[in-house]
Amino acid sequence: MSVKQKEGIKIYSEMISSDAFEVCRQVKVILGRLERVPGIDADQQFDIRVILSELLQNAIRHGNANDSNKKVLIDVWYHDDSRILSICVTDQGQGFDVKRIIECREKSGCDALAMDESGRGLYIVQSLCDDIQFNPVGNAITVRMWLDSH
Repeated sequence: MSVKQKEGIKIYSEMISSDAFEVCRQVKVILGRLERVPGIDADQQFDIRVILSELLQNAIRHGNANDSNKKVLIDVWYHDDSRILSICVTDQGQGFDVKRIIECREKSGCDALAMDESGRGLYIVQSLCDDIQFNPVGNAITVRMWLDSH
């Protein structure tokens, strides 16, 4: 599976181009590597696929503004002692107003169906994850999933 560090087991760490086809290919690579992690069921695999796809498409479209010269960094770690999967996606864009997203998440009336396209993907990701953090600039997001049995 790979390198063992204090952060856990590195599943994947690559800088990829801002290309939708490449994103799909790399999501499949990551999911293939996660098949070796014991106890991840089909529902969790599906959720991970959705999370990765949403985060990477957001990084390309909103972060890198569809600029094919910019890259997206993806880091995926599995923490076997706590059964936590961590996914970090960093784009080369200017970032965004993290405070606005956090405020929307904290509102009880934040409805994905009522949102415009901007923000809906993050809302979906939030609903599938146990923890979500942004860097202060707003060009990196880290999500965590607890991989307990259902």
